This record gives sequence, structure tokens and C-alpha cells, in this order.
Amino acid sequence: SKIYITMKNFEETELIKVAEAAYILGFKQRAKVDLLIKKGHLKVHSKKGNKQIWLSRAEVYNLPKALPVPPTPELLKSLQSKKT
Repeated sequence: SKIYITMKNFEETELIKVAEAAYILGFKQRAKVDLLIKKGHLKVHSKKGNKQIWLSRAEVYNLPKALPVPPTPELLKSLQSKKT
């Protein structure tokens, strides 16, 4: 027997709550995730009959990684060597 996954089912399994997104991104609170949503870095999804805000797991994992603050000497050196 074959199992068919519809796009709707796939999307629902790939949608996560804001709190889970905050955890994945290493934030202690959801406020920073709300800011990413407000700035347009994350797109809000909805599930039928559910009023919660949902986010794409893939979008959360594909957010650009922040540079260390302050940048490490090794990082600065590697960035300078790429320019030349």
C-alpha cells in the first residue's frame, strides 16, 4: 500500500509554532521572532480552524546566521582575504 502526502498535509507537518521557532533560533522569548515576522523575514501561515500563528520550519532554519559580536579576528581575516 502506498501513502500519499498532499501538499496540504506536508505544509501542516512543516509548520511550527512561534515558541518552537524561538527555541530553534536560540531565543529565550518569542519577542525576537515577532520582530523577524514584523520585518518580513518570516512569513506567517495559518491552519484552517486554528487561530494560532504558524511559521515554516524550513524558513526558520534557512534564516541567515548572525555574525558573532564582536567578530572574531579569524572571521575578519577571512573576510579581508576574500576581497583581494
